[in-house]
Amino acid sequence: MQPAQPAQPPPTGPRLQPSTVEDLVQTDVVTAERDTPVATLVAAMEQKDVGSVVIVDDDWPIGIVTDRSIALSLVTEPNIVGRTADDLVTRGLVTGTTGMDVFDTLRRMERERVRRLPLLDEEGQLSGIVTLDDLLVLLCGELENAASVIKTQSPRL
Repeated sequence: MQPAQPAQPPPTGPRLQPSTVEDLVQTDVVTAERDTPVATLVAAMEQKDVGSVVIVDDDWPIGIVTDRSIALSLVTEPNIVGRTADDLVTRGLVTGTTGMDVFDTLRRMERERVRRLPLLDEEGQLSGIVTLDDLLVLLCGELENAASVIKTQSPRL
């Protein structure tokens, strides 16, 4: 006769489903026009506590300026005060939609080597942004939930 198996505790917390990024999206996206001075971009990043500004042309997203791109531009031009967003904007904006699931979003960001993904609606208008940090916080929470279950069920750990 085999000993009875201990009852399995139910998983704690919500379980990760292939959900969309809609729950993670930041809808208050910081934007600026192409002719915005770099100093204004930096001030907006500080005020809004973000690391990027989506550059728009007639309200259509055309690129992004990040805190990193500003910092790296200092290597070639230490005095960037006279520069504008158009001088630093990353062309070929990589975007997604709020309907993308978390894993597709991660794969796109990995493939395109970006940490921020502006999200567009059906008409191509900017509807939000999701960051790698947002995704990692979500996934770390899920890993913590899984680790808790394992720890509860594995007395040797």
